[in-house]
Amino acid sequence: MTASDRFGGLSRRTAVIIIATIIVGLLHHTDHVLRVDHSGWPFLRDVSPFTFSLIAYPILLFALLGPARLFWLRWFFLLIGVASALWAHTMLETPNMQYAMWAYDHSLEPQHANDHNLLGLRSPILGIMAAGLGLTLDILLVVAVFSMLIDGLGRRARSLLPT
Repeated sequence: MTASDRFGGLSRRTAVIIIATIIVGLLHHTDHVLRVDHSGWPFLRDVSPFTFSLIAYPILLFALLGPARLFWLRWFFLLIGVASALWAHTMLETPNMQYAMWAYDHSLEPQHANDHNLLGLRSPILGIMAAGLGLTLDILLVVAVFSMLIDGLGRRARSLLPT
């Protein structure tokens, strides 16, 4: 059984990229929870953008494991999920915000000015790691969309060849 058979038409490359994206995403969401200011339900009482960002995992799993006949729907959901994540990391939670909560142990968000990270640490190194993790996630997401697009275009080209 090939990767294409196991993963509904995805190349091994795309499957590995999506699996890596899921792992980095879980680390990034763990960072959210530890930083507090960009966390939310189910870890805090309030529903927040964090809460809605958890839909990334069903989207990524559908992109990875969905049926081949729904290939373009899988790609479209991935594209929308990636666009949402990039928007959130540009408009709601910038790398500077990720860095500051660890480096200074306080949020740059005015509504969370008195919040501190759960570990009570001031660590510029953790700040750099958090921002780097967020940027790595964004890059993996974009690469996953393009890799899956290449897989889909290749499938389409093969289907047009005479047999």
